[in-house]
Amino acid sequence: MKKIAFLAIAMSALLGLSACGKQLTTNKTTYKATGMVAVIKGEAGSKTVKYQAPTTSGTSKVNSGSYVVTVPMSDQKQTVKLSANGQSKSVSVKAAKPLGTYKTIAAKYNQAIVGMALPKNIQAQLAAAQKADPNAVATMTPAQKAAYAKQQQALQAAMVKAQQATKSSQLPTSVDGLKQVLSTNGGKLRLNVQNGQLIAITDVVSVKAMKNKKAKTAFGTQFGLIANATGADAKKVGKAFSKAIKKAGKGSTTIDTITSNGVKFNIGFSTSDLFIYVTK
Repeated sequence: MKKIAFLAIAMSALLGLSACGKQLTTNKTTYKATGMVAVIKGEAGSKTVKYQAPTTSGTSKVNSGSYVVTVPMSDQKQTVKLSANGQSKSVSVKAAKPLGTYKTIAAKYNQAIVGMALPKNIQAQLAAAQKADPNAVATMTPAQKAAYAKQQQALQAAMVKAQQATKSSQLPTSVDGLKQVLSTNGGKLRLNVQNGQLIAITDVVSVKAMKNKKAKTAFGTQFGLIANATGADAKKVGKAFSKAIKKAGKGSTTIDTITSNGVKFNIGFSTSDLFIYVTK
């Protein structure tokens, strides 16, 4: 009887340990942004962990008892449901402050792209037209009106030509979710758009490209347009960025966040790429 009782206790202990090994845990109960996403980490005694959130869903592999789940940030608070081995757990992801309405930012960015592609004389004419009195046409002579109409036709034709020439460099009219939307000489642009709001941007350029004068110029132009379109002071950000890169080149392991008009620029490195995370 004593032997049977001992075996029962031992089996119970083993079952208890087995159950503990299958526990589904998270290292936090509430998460905030890390770049474009929230990174949820934890442990599980299974091969995979399933996850479900308003912005994503899927399965994450468990390696050496640990798992990592990335959830795209949203302008709304999210509840992320995790499950493994019949167990479930929920965590919260805080809402992120959007950079602004995607359509507004994309329109501003694309307008700048098209404007830069116009001939210098056309750019000057457009600048003058913006400053001109809108009621001036009414006081023009027939000959002046005819000349003005001809000028407008030429401007319109130039705009159409520039639109077509820069199509591959423009942001798409609409984006939903976390996607790479551009790959140009200036680098790759990844966006996170939720509910029509631009939550974050990641600008990726290779370290090798930064050593090439032409590619470096293209990157600087694209980066400046991003800063401007999101409401930041492009010149101020550009100077701070150049200073930060020089500092990193001298062996500094940390780069401070660059902030302009509420827009934040965080810089990260890998062995091959430079990452700029744009958030608010």
